[in-house]
Amino acid sequence: MFTFDKGIRLKDRPLWIDASNGVAQCCVSHGHSDHIRRHKLTYATPATASFIRRRLGDIPIQEIDFDQPFEIGPYFITFLPAGHILGSAQVYVQQENGPSLLYSGDFKLDTGRTAEPLRVRQADILIMECTFGYPKYRFPVREELEQRLCRFVEDALENGQYPLVYGYALGKAQEAMKILADRGFSLAVHGSVLHMAEVYSRHGIDFGHVTRFRKNDDHRGKVIILPPQARHQKQIRALQPSRSIFLSGWGVDPGARFRYGVDEVLPLSDHADFEGLLRYIDLVNPKTIYTTHGPKDFYLYLRSLGYDAHPLKPSGQGELF
Repeated sequence: MFTFDKGIRLKDRPLWIDASNGVAQCCVSHGHSDHIRRHKLTYATPATASFIRRRLGDIPIQEIDFDQPFEIGPYFITFLPAGHILGSAQVYVQQENGPSLLYSGDFKLDTGRTAEPLRVRQADILIMECTFGYPKYRFPVREELEQRLCRFVEDALENGQYPLVYGYALGKAQEAMKILADRGFSLAVHGSVLHMAEVYSRHGIDFGHVTRFRKNDDHRGKVIILPPQARHQKQIRALQPSRSIFLSGWGVDPGARFRYGVDEVLPLSDHADFEGLLRYIDLVNPKTIYTTHGPKDFYLYLRSLGYDAHPLKPSGQGELF
C-alpha cells in the first residue's frame, strides 16, 4: 500500500505524506517547519495551509477540512485531528477493497487549549511517531501542568521578577499564551511568536489583549512569552531580576534546566507521552505498526506486547499490503 523513502508514498500514485523533499502531490500533517516543503500541490487543513503560506508564501494548496474524505485514484483520504498544534492532522487512507492506513503525524491525546482534540479511527496499518517512546517519559496530568505554570508566573511577579516563558514559536508558545491569558495575566509576546499567533486568532483562538515585546517598553507586571533562541539576546538578558521557564516534554530528563539554560523546565508537551503512545495503539487497534521519529527500539517493546511492529525505514516495505 505504501513505500517509504524520504516520506511515505502511496503505491501506484504520485501522492506522498509528509515528504521531506518537494514532490508532485503531498498531504502535509501540520505546519511545523520540519514537515513542510514547496510541493507542486499540497493537501492540508485550513489552519495548516495558513501556517505554510506564512512560512513559504503563496504556494498551491488545496485546503481540506477535517472529516471530509477526498478521492485520489484508488484512495479515499481523510484528515483527522491530531491534537498536536492548531490544524494538525492524522492522515487516514482507505483503499477500495483493500486495507486501511492511519498515519499519526505528531499527535497528543490530552486536550490542550489551542489544538483540535484528537480523534482516531481503527486502521489495519498504523504509522506512528514515538518521540517519547521510553517508559521514563510519563507526564503529569494537564491540569497540574497548567497550575504549575501559573504558579511559576505568580511567584515571579510577587517577587518583583520578570517571568520569562520559553516555548517553540509555533505551538507551545501559543498554548502558553492561551493558558496564561485565560487566567488573566498580561502578556508581552516576542514578534516571532505573535507572527504565528495571528494565524491562531484568524482561526478562532482568542488570546485577549496582547502587547508586542519591545526592548524599550516597560514590561513590569507582564509575562514575557519568548522562543527558545531569544535566551541569548541582549535585550532579554538585560531583563533583571528575572526567572525563566522552558516548556518541553524533555523536562522529564534530569538536568534539563541546565541543558536549556533556564531556572525550570515544565514537561508541557504537544506530543503523547509513553502511556499515551500505548493508549493510542489501543484506540487504533491495528494489525501492523510502523514506528518513526523516536527510540529505534520502541518497536521491540511493542513486539514484546504481542504487536506486529516494525521500524519505518527505506526498504520498499508496505508493498505487500
